Amino acid sequence: MDLNDSALKINAIQGLGIIRLGFWLVKKPNKTAEEASAAKAFLRTFWITLSIVLFFVVLLFILTGYTMDGVAGYQGDYEESRTGRIENGQICYVKNELYYISPEEIGLSAEELPEGTHINLYFDTEGNVVAAENADEIEREVQSRVIFTVSTMGAMVVVLIAFAIIARKTFGRPWYQWVTRVRNEKI
Repeated sequence: MDLNDSALKINAIQGLGIIRLGFWLVKKPNKTAEEASAAKAFLRTFWITLSIVLFFVVLLFILTGYTMDGVAGYQGDYEESRTGRIENGQICYVKNELYYISPEEIGLSAEELPEGTHINLYFDTEGNVVAAENADEIEREVQSRVIFTVSTMGAMVVVLIAFAIIARKTFGRPWYQWVTRVRNEKI
């Protein structure tokens, strides 16, 4: 082994070049039996790790879309929107002045809306309410979706850590042993 090979190994082990070191080992001609085994273990570990990470990225994109889908709200035509609150059984909102409107007038049930409930109101060009929705329900749905997404991300981290431990103890062992041996070598 020449000085450049040793320098490459030491620099790679000390930093993020460990992947480059693994591919260097794979391409190296005239490998010893230990190096050949380490190269094979590196490739297997690398491709499985890459597959798991890419699967998680796709899953994360899907979950993000699922989370954001709950934020859509009213999809019809409207000129502007305001948020109101239930006060004394009526929806109170501000549109340059303070207005009150009965929930029944816009298709909501007053019995299902306790005091303080936030309501999204949508207006047409004449200022008439064209739609309304319970903003608190939408907020709860979004929160549950965010909690689900974050929990899934936590599970992804646990899976990656478990994979690293399993790989180190099983099929990736020759690679980790070779890296440890090279790390302990002196030039």
